[in-house]
Amino acid sequence: MNAKAWLYRPAQITCLLLVSAYAHAAKPGDVFQDCKDCPEMVILPAGSYVMGAPDDEAGRQPDEGPLHTVTFAKPFAMSRYQVTAGELDAYIKATGTVIKSGDDRPGRWCEASKPTYKQTARQPAVCVDYDEVQAYTVWLAKKTGKPYRMVSEAEREYAARGGSTGPFPFPFDAPGKYEISKHANTYGPRDGYTFTAPVGSYPANAFGMYDMHGNVYEWVADCYHESYEGAPSDGSAWIQDPKCIRAHMRGNDWGEPPIFSRSANRNDRLKTTRGDFLGFRVAREL
Repeated sequence: MNAKAWLYRPAQITCLLLVSAYAHAAKPGDVFQDCKDCPEMVILPAGSYVMGAPDDEAGRQPDEGPLHTVTFAKPFAMSRYQVTAGELDAYIKATGTVIKSGDDRPGRWCEASKPTYKQTARQPAVCVDYDEVQAYTVWLAKKTGKPYRMVSEAEREYAARGGSTGPFPFPFDAPGKYEISKHANTYGPRDGYTFTAPVGSYPANAFGMYDMHGNVYEWVADCYHESYEGAPSDGSAWIQDPKCIRAHMRGNDWGEPPIFSRSANRNDRLKTTRGDFLGFRVAREL
């Protein structure tokens, strides 16, 4: 984590990584890690928020409505960083899993979970498809004996907002300019990173979540839906058909304009998609 990330770190986030025995004193903002190679998790508070974007938000797309209230009845945990390449490598080594290769776009080939650009252990894991993310969470749950799973779309937006409303939980870089390079890795090398940045390179939000508006897109558990008509109100993943072929992704990546980084922005891909722009987080029940 660089000095800038520490400087802006929210006061409520404890510096101590708590182990699994944290449970009796657990509170929102606490950070824990269930095993040496497990993702660092942060506890998010129970509460409600309005999911989606209002009609007058710049960049709003039709699939970002209608606005609806989502309520989380109890706290839950989410990985405060995107799952890293090092964490995925530990899974691959422990299980002998072979991540498929793919992506025929020029210069964008993925070879067994590795992109063509130089990647360190602290950069986001990429080049995994939906089912491979699901398999990782199943392994993590079995390894730790804890209820790990994929993140729901409603949880992802709640975590990104960090209690805020509007497109971002932070100001633009300068008045009148739609630029967020001080807070997110997006739109090419303007922010100092041509490709992915090490996780935690930008300030955390009020919930202690990092890189929620750039770096890589993230798979979420939900099947594709063209609007929120009929969406769950309890924050659970919207999976009417487990065999659906498309799923949503959230967050934006290192090369796209910041309009796609908005807290409410939605995107989707075939579940078989893999790319150097697409990673994931995990969630855990408490």
